[in-house]
Amino acid sequence: MLKYILKKEFLLIFRNIHALLVLFVMPSVFIIIMSLALKNTYSNSIDIKFEVLLTSENKNKDIQDLLKKLKDNNFFNITYSKEVSNKKDILYSKNYDFLIQMPSTYLKDIQKNKDINVNIYSSPDLSIQNINLLKSLLSSNISKQLIKNLLIQLDVNTQETKDFNNSIKHHYISKENSFKITSVQQSVPAWLIFSMFFILIPISNTFINEKNFGTLSRIKSINVSMLPILFGKIIPYYLINLFQVLFMILIGIYLMPILGADSLQIKGNILLIFLLSSVVSLAAISFALVIANIAKKSEDATTIGGISNIILAALGGIMVPKFIMPQSMQEISELSPMSWALDSFLELFVNGGTFIDIKEYIFKLTLFAIICFIISYVLLIKKGSK
Repeated sequence: MLKYILKKEFLLIFRNIHALLVLFVMPSVFIIIMSLALKNTYSNSIDIKFEVLLTSENKNKDIQDLLKKLKDNNFFNITYSKEVSNKKDILYSKNYDFLIQMPSTYLKDIQKNKDINVNIYSSPDLSIQNINLLKSLLSSNISKQLIKNLLIQLDVNTQETKDFNNSIKHHYISKENSFKITSVQQSVPAWLIFSMFFILIPISNTFINEKNFGTLSRIKSINVSMLPILFGKIIPYYLINLFQVLFMILIGIYLMPILGADSLQIKGNILLIFLLSSVVSLAAISFALVIANIAKKSEDATTIGGISNIILAALGGIMVPKFIMPQSMQEISELSPMSWALDSFLELFVNGGTFIDIKEYIFKLTLFAIICFIISYVLLIKKGSK
C-alpha cells in the first residue's frame, strides 16, 4: 500500500510545477542577491568607498601629511577643501558621506596640551560602525604624526621606524585548512535551510486538498493506518529537500564566481553534510505536517506557514547574520530550529567540523522532528475518529 501512496504523492508533486519552481528558484535568487549584497560585510575593503571631505583654514604641512596618511585606507576616499559654510550642501547636494572640520593648528595645540575640536558631520542614515571607523582612522594617524614629531625632537631617524600596523597580520584558522568565511558561505546554507522549511507550503496544500476532497477518508476506509499516509508524505519531500541542498551547493560553487562573488568552499565531511541535511529535512517536513493538520483551508496553511517560516528565519540568522544581532537577539535566536540548522551547516562548511561539533544541534533537530511528527500523528488520528 505504501508503494501506491508514494506513487500518488509523486504524481501530485510533479503536477504542481509552480510549487517546484518556488522551492528552487526563490532560494536561488535569495542566495545570489544576499551573497552579492553582503559581500563587503565579509571583506577587508569595499567596492565603493565613502566620500569624505576634510576642511581646514589652510593646507599647511601638517594637514598635507595627514591627508597623505588618511588616503592610505580601504574604506574612505579623502579629499580636501578650505572651510565651508553650508554643511547640508556638502552632504546632500555634493553627495559627500562625511565632512571633517579640522583646525590647521591641531598638532601644535595638542603638543601645548590645548583642547582641539575636530568635528565630523554625516547624514543620519550612516551606521555608527562606519562613523567609529572614520574616527579611529583619524585618531590613529594623528597619533602617528605626534610620535613622528617626538622622535624628531629626540633625534631619532624616523625613516627607520616601522609602521607596526602593517606588521600585525590577521589569519583565519578553521579546524582543517585555513580560509576566510565569505558572504557565499553564509548565504548558501542560510537560504537552503529556508527553502527546506518552505516545503511546508506544497505539503500543507496537498494534504488539505486531500482532506477536503475525501481522499484520506477513502484511503482509511480500506483499513490503511495513519502511519503509511504520513510516511507517504515524508519520503517524496525528503528526496526533494536533498535535491534542493545539492542544487544550492552547486549554485554556490559554480554560479556565484561567475557573478563576481566568491566560490563556496566546503571543508566538512560529505557524509556529515548528508546526515545533517536529512535531519533538517525531517524537521522541516514534520513541522509542515503539524501546520497541515492544524489548518482547515489552503489559505490558512499558506498564511500560518508563511508567517511562521519568516519569523523562524528572522530569528535564526537566515535573513540577518547572527553576528550582526545584539546579544539579546542572539540569545533569542537559539529558540529557532533554523538557527540550529544554520549553526550546524556553518560548522561543517566553514570550520570543517566533526560529528562531535554538531551533535547537540543534531539532537535538538531530531527531537524537534519527533515531537512535530507525534503531534501531527495525534491530530490526524483525532480528526480521523470524528
